[in-house]
Amino acid sequence: MQLCKKISGLALVTILSVACSPVNAPSEPPELESTVGNTAELLLHVPSPQWQDQIIYLAMIDRFADGDPTNNSQAQNEYDPTKESHYSGGDLVGLVQHLDYIRKLGATALWTTPQVANLWWDPLSNYGGYHGYWARDFKAVDEHFGTLADYQALSSGLHQRGMYLIQDVVVNHTGNFFTYQGDYDEHKVTDNFVLNHSATPGSAPSQYPFTLNDANNAEHRKAAIYNWTPSIVNFADPKQETTYQTADLDDLNTSNPVVRSALKDSFAYWIEQAGVDAIRIDTAKYVESDFFSDFLHAPDGLKAAAQSTGRDDFFSFGEIYETSLPMADNGEQKLKQYVSDSQHQRIDAPIGFPLYKEISRVFAGGMPTQYLSYRLEAQMRLFNEPFKVVNFIDNHDVERFLAAGNIAGFKQAYTLMMTVPGIPTIYQGDEQAFKSSRRAMFAGGYLSQFDQFNQHSPMYLFIQQLTELRKKNLIFSRGSIEILQDNAAGAGILAYKRNYQGKVAYVIFNTAKHEVLLNALQTDFVENNKPLVLINENLQETLRFDVQGLLTTVLPAQAVVVLLGDEREGNQPQLDIARSIEPKNLQSLYQNQVYASIKGTSDYPHSDLLVVIDGKLTDAKTIHTNATGQWQTELAVNDLGTHQHQLEIYSPTAKVASAVYYYQTQSDQVSAQVQVSDPLNDDHGLERNYTKPLDPTVACQMDIIGATAQTGGKILKLSLKMCELSHIWAPPNGFDHVAFTLFFDLPTRTGMSELPVIGGQFPDGAAWDLAHVAYGWANYVYWPTQATALHEGEKAGIAPPMAIDYQNNSIEFTYDGAELGIEDWAGVSIYVTTWDKSGEGNYRELAENANTWTFGGGSLTSPKILDAVLLELAKKP
Repeated sequence: MQLCKKISGLALVTILSVACSPVNAPSEPPELESTVGNTAELLLHVPSPQWQDQIIYLAMIDRFADGDPTNNSQAQNEYDPTKESHYSGGDLVGLVQHLDYIRKLGATALWTTPQVANLWWDPLSNYGGYHGYWARDFKAVDEHFGTLADYQALSSGLHQRGMYLIQDVVVNHTGNFFTYQGDYDEHKVTDNFVLNHSATPGSAPSQYPFTLNDANNAEHRKAAIYNWTPSIVNFADPKQETTYQTADLDDLNTSNPVVRSALKDSFAYWIEQAGVDAIRIDTAKYVESDFFSDFLHAPDGLKAAAQSTGRDDFFSFGEIYETSLPMADNGEQKLKQYVSDSQHQRIDAPIGFPLYKEISRVFAGGMPTQYLSYRLEAQMRLFNEPFKVVNFIDNHDVERFLAAGNIAGFKQAYTLMMTVPGIPTIYQGDEQAFKSSRRAMFAGGYLSQFDQFNQHSPMYLFIQQLTELRKKNLIFSRGSIEILQDNAAGAGILAYKRNYQGKVAYVIFNTAKHEVLLNALQTDFVENNKPLVLINENLQETLRFDVQGLLTTVLPAQAVVVLLGDEREGNQPQLDIARSIEPKNLQSLYQNQVYASIKGTSDYPHSDLLVVIDGKLTDAKTIHTNATGQWQTELAVNDLGTHQHQLEIYSPTAKVASAVYYYQTQSDQVSAQVQVSDPLNDDHGLERNYTKPLDPTVACQMDIIGATAQTGGKILKLSLKMCELSHIWAPPNGFDHVAFTLFFDLPTRTGMSELPVIGGQFPDGAAWDLAHVAYGWANYVYWPTQATALHEGEKAGIAPPMAIDYQNNSIEFTYDGAELGIEDWAGVSIYVTTWDKSGEGNYRELAENANTWTFGGGSLTSPKILDAVLLELAKKP
């Protein structure tokens, strides 16, 4: 059918946010105030909800609210809110006091980090157990957090508000009460075995049978409560994965019936005594998968315990920390091994780590939106209950989105999470736009001078808007999903449709930092079937749907729109659109060419058309048609390397476009190159006086031995040759124990000389204009705008692609000048530095003396640079 060329007959939708129309919405709980101090009868046991309709809020007990300052310190030097490694003072009473803050945000369930009694301080790692994952007694509340009565008050307070309590449980390990120092022999498990004698409050758990933790004691060895093993060094080895220690934490022998019985008893206790409604299982992938069949589904398992309290759908979800490569499902395949299916009863649902990583790649890193299309479809295809996969953007174990991305991308990420299948999770502080993973919410806690419970902050209000639309419109928690459009070449359009009980919702993103073309999106909306606009970010124009329901428009940078309406009668299929603009000689591949000449036809004589490459309207080239509507143009195809592109020809006057055409360019033609070498074993700081952390997995991963920069077209490729590359911690970016912080001095710009966060100066008195941070768990670029000595600058929302070559110990970064607004890389200087970062995104500390995870030979203010090289590309003659 011919595309309509007139605006008459169009359905017009003005872009204004309007109230959501309920679609089989559940009733709202009554308004309630805090129950702290309320002597009313506790409400501990309530029926299970429909879990796929819930919205989870994740709170770190120690970092959320300090309701009882008397329990902050146990007089063991474990409390110090100025340090990330120590207890900060948060407790259960503080959580109860702020339940209405959580409820008004829109959460319906609260997941807290473990409340159980912990190892308080581990001198071997120089770190504290404030997070709750180092148990010493699985059936007691930690003294820093309160009492059983406080936990019961939390449960009751939630239930009175129509909310639910999710307990975080650990079945893989206890705290670090023993270790191995030296070589390990599985046939002589007493060799080099060492008890952590200086651990606080003791060198053994206090709960039987976990007290039997001394391999030098024959009775303890015979009991086999633990796997007498060292830390995992090869995460690809199934035996190490399930029986060795994770981060030196004492690995429980979960194949031992005594251990299984004790763990079932411990966590059934909390269901029965405190009214726990669901569990999140920590480090689930380090336990044999059949353990969960027994732990959850046996006659004495947790499901049975919950059933006895009236819970007929006791929900379990597990942490299987595996991400997938782009356009691959390796992560999902790993997660499937631990989740119930038609043959096996295991964990109900996984935490959606593959989707988490894709959200970061696309919304924080500017990667192709097709990555997300693939990931959403994989989640629906591969999991038995995809609507119960627990999705998240941030949590306490990863670097926050806003450490790498910007607010606009963050809002897009939250919009996606709230409008796709799966249970969304809000991590505390996201609603206040936190950038630090474990920052406290309360005044006086870690990194917080003031309370952070602002119910009028922009992100709080935005998330509140999203939770309201999700709860009022079950299409978002139950409806089918169909991907409509995406971009295989880069950032840009992502559009999908949800369908449920006669209602349809369309979610449309532009992930790019520039205007893009939304090209003939097929919808259900026409003149007599207009949608409501539930969410609108950055779009001001009126949407125009033609008589066929097609939508063609310009989407501003990082715009997102959510539309809700009635399904069109007859459920119209995708139309075969007759295009009025068409290129005629575009090739699928261009090799080692500078320009490619293309031509085509249109129905618009003597008219201006735009040549839109990769959706970038702001960079579009204007061309003119002749008297018969024919046109021609040239494409630059000389970018170094292999690149996928898309082409559209757009008429801004008629608001119609050609179909989307894809082509690939390949070029090995180098226009400029510089190569430098760096001495081996010089990874000791700028003054050669630093020592590396003492953890045995730290080797020479931070030692640069060579670097090469090459340019061609708008591409800069930077290859770093390292002394060693490792990936023993299974980092999603493929390398660990090195964090690269790179600074670029662009000759056409004026930047700053001081290096943010890591300290030091750009060499030779020059100034940097662009910075890039890359390590195993994050990859992002920032500008000097708003940068200070303590804070990185404005995030660009771009993640330069990386290629890892383990055989040659090299990493290659690719920088696209078209994305960064850089026309030419001639004359650019690049200062490459190395250090290490934690998985949560903090540069590891520097002190006078090194310890497990701290560098030695300096102070807190000394530059965090272990090795560095400077490359200078020649200027144009």
